[in-house]
Amino acid sequence: MLAFAMIDFTKGSITKQLMQFSAPMLIGSVFQQLYSLTDMIIVGRFISGEALAAVGVTLNIVMFVLATIIGLTTGASVVISQFFGAKQYKKLTRTVSVSVFTLLLISLFLSLLGIIFTPQLLSLLNTTEDIFADAVIYMRICMAGVVFPIMYNMYTAYMRSLGDSRRPLYFLIVSIILNVGFNLFFVLVMEMGVAGVAIGTIISQMISALLCFLYANKKMPLLKVTRLIFDPELFGLILKYGTPAAIQLSLVSFAQLSITRLINSFGSSAMAGITAASRIDQFAMMPISTLSMAMSTLVAQNMGAGMEDRARRGLRSGMISMLILSFFMSLLLIVFRFPLLSLFLNPDSPNTQEILLIGSNYLNIIVVFYFLFAFLFAFNGFFRGAGDAVIAMVFPVFSLSIRASSAYALVNLAGMGPEALAWSIPIGWALSSFTSFLYYKKGLWKGKVAVKR
Repeated sequence: MLAFAMIDFTKGSITKQLMQFSAPMLIGSVFQQLYSLTDMIIVGRFISGEALAAVGVTLNIVMFVLATIIGLTTGASVVISQFFGAKQYKKLTRTVSVSVFTLLLISLFLSLLGIIFTPQLLSLLNTTEDIFADAVIYMRICMAGVVFPIMYNMYTAYMRSLGDSRRPLYFLIVSIILNVGFNLFFVLVMEMGVAGVAIGTIISQMISALLCFLYANKKMPLLKVTRLIFDPELFGLILKYGTPAAIQLSLVSFAQLSITRLINSFGSSAMAGITAASRIDQFAMMPISTLSMAMSTLVAQNMGAGMEDRARRGLRSGMISMLILSFFMSLLLIVFRFPLLSLFLNPDSPNTQEILLIGSNYLNIIVVFYFLFAFLFAFNGFFRGAGDAVIAMVFPVFSLSIRASSAYALVNLAGMGPEALAWSIPIGWALSSFTSFLYYKKGLWKGKVAVKR
């Protein structure tokens, strides 16, 4: 029954397992980020800087709409990991069926709301007139196809919960190649502007989601959905571990929207520059966040199996690896930030130099503090895997809340410009990392696993 590729984290070398498990996840994350990166690059180079700003505003709103579903998916994956570690396969399979049924219903409902209220949401963010029309078009198309990235994220999360991080990568490589091809076709050949980029991305995500679904149902018996069911007890477990993550992502997205509103006050060039810099920043931090996800699976399996000491060793190994990666990525971006930012910009556009300067200043400030991000996400991955879903929500929300309030304070009280958005980030990381350390040392995360032994 368990013939598919998987990793049992309850035995063997912890560091080796983390590297083996996270490597394909990292490659997958890189390709997944390429969905939005290729959108941004094609929009910035072949349409305009204003169109790049429009896409940047829109993606933050889409993330806000999706936060609930992604959070519940995270909760379900933790429950699945713990049932897998405890060898309770029947409950695991029922959890998959319950989550697919409920999360797809929620995604369809939120898709409809997003399409209807797109203009109102953009207006709340003070979206400038020069990018408003493109933002409406891009967002409505993305919301119409939102069920596809949800399906993909759902199944890849569940595959990783069982130790299989390779198959989702294979499907994603195919879809990202299609994404680039579709985007270039719709923009350069069909001349559809931002609408073409959105359509190309949705088609690619649909193919990726379909491949994941077909493979899981055919090759992974534990993830096969023969019928959609609703089990109140299992749905309660999903809510228990997923609601904090959903609240976390919603609050994070809300704080991000408030930051976006502040960026918009500096004009479309600032929005374009920080959008490009943020995409590079997200790309650079992927190795750290990927190791955090891998650590969650390791910790969840070991806590489910009653092996707390091994889970603690996983935290130490993961944190050391994350710190090494953080220093490497900081050095890389300090050296190459200008050529990387130039990938997003049309050299002939009149506002290119202004966008480049704003984006460069942003990156130059935050990259030296990546080690703080490593500390924060090491503890967060551990808390999530240990079943402390509430605290795994609190610290990232706390970090971003500090960031948002610091940004407004630096702009309104200290009179800073767009660079205030960059300085506010390490302030949030530092305070959250320190409180995470104190919480861990006090052992307040203990006794919160889903599996009762």
